Amino acid sequence: MTDIVCREWYLNGLKAGKDHLAAVMEMTWLVLEHNGFPLFSSPKSKRTFSDRCKIGMLVLKELLDVSYRMLSRLLTSMPGVLEAGGTAKVPEQSTLRKFAARLDSRVLEEAVAETARLICGPGVILAVDATGFSESNASRHYVKRMKQMGAVETTVRDYAKVTLAGDVSSKAVASCVVSTSLTSDVKLFVPVLEKAKGTGIDVECVLGDKGYDSEALHEEGRRIFGSDTDIWIPPRKSEPLSIKSAGKHRPGGKHRKNAYENIGGSPYNLRCQIETVNSMIKRTTGDVVYGKSMMSIEKEILCTVLVHNLKLLLDSGLVR
Repeated sequence: MTDIVCREWYLNGLKAGKDHLAAVMEMTWLVLEHNGFPLFSSPKSKRTFSDRCKIGMLVLKELLDVSYRMLSRLLTSMPGVLEAGGTAKVPEQSTLRKFAARLDSRVLEEAVAETARLICGPGVILAVDATGFSESNASRHYVKRMKQMGAVETTVRDYAKVTLAGDVSSKAVASCVVSTSLTSDVKLFVPVLEKAKGTGIDVECVLGDKGYDSEALHEEGRRIFGSDTDIWIPPRKSEPLSIKSAGKHRPGGKHRKNAYENIGGSPYNLRCQIETVNSMIKRTTGDVVYGKSMMSIEKEILCTVLVHNLKLLLDSGLVR
């Protein structure tokens, strides 16, 4: 990892190092505090649980990969987590569920961006890739028994597509865009780069696979990060029309031609690190989402990405 100067406000008063889950709660609290997120969204709040505390519990829910009901049960045996969240009571599962429904997803996006700014150093090589999270949570035993009974296997629900932009060095996720599986990867390339630009990290070059091969995307990437930023996307290979034209194919567009001729000497071989990020996220928190609407699925995945960045931050030794 590159040399990073950790901000003092993360270190002051952080006493949850002995408890990993409490440390995640306290780090979430500090990130939200630095972003100016208020303790209570309404002046008429009962002030039993702060909004920062409830967001931290939503993050822990994804880290533990449990339901709202199970999380409420587990919190009764986690005094360190409750202390880090500034409360002595355990919220009901309906309290967390209703709060998650009214929470603005932009709050979670800003928290992800803040953790990325802390982890990423200068000259970031940003890789973009899409992955899928299953929306079906049927148990494997149920599916196996249905097959044994001769039932026809059908896909009840589709999957959610998540486009990630991650630092190939630190494995931190700078931004993500959640959509349906029917959305083309090309349409999500520009939005995820614009969100990464909004984080303020210093991007040196952007890497993408052949699915993003388009002269327009090369131009959009340079428009977002500046003309000096390199965009490395390998062009698709087209079959020659005849034997005479074999070996003479060149892609159209100056940026695609440049990628065709010079991608061998570029850092494109680091693009596979974004696949590692996808694997890390799914192995840590699972590859299934339980939300019913796209809005709830987006918040669930943003909490999952925030868990990934917080674990990197805590495991890096920057925060103790």
